Amino acid sequence: MVAIALTWHRVEWMPDDTWVKMTRPKVVAAGIDPNDLDRSVYVIRLNGDFCIEYPSGESPTLYVGEGNFSQRIDAHRIWVKELKDLVGDFSFQVCIAVPRVRKNVDAYLDTEAAILQRFGELFGSAPLWNKQFESRRNNYEYSNRQVD
Repeated sequence: MVAIALTWHRVEWMPDDTWVKMTRPKVVAAGIDPNDLDRSVYVIRLNGDFCIEYPSGESPTLYVGEGNFSQRIDAHRIWVKELKDLVGDFSFQVCIAVPRVRKNVDAYLDTEAAILQRFGELFGSAPLWNKQFESRRNNYEYSNRQVD
């Protein structure tokens, strides 16, 4: 059994933030090498005391994603801005992890699937902006640690 330690780094994010001037410096300040983001896993959450009511509980999680965070975050601006316009002015939090497994460059894909699976078990559905669950590719186990 392969155990993957996930170290989560949190950054505040707004849909108007540009990558070069705003988001990248926050990512670097959080201790993440931007060159490692091509195989990252990230969770977009409401910041503060806001939550979404899911069938089996409440969570601030809106979306779980994988891939090149520096490119993918721009694609999320549209729906995040729509949500912000709907409910008012507040910020978002992005939690980023960079899972690595020797001889498996696609470990981050299993990580995303495992997070979505666990979310579904806990809250009875996929996060609000995820359209589907992903299939697990490996039988990895995960542990995590929060880093501010």
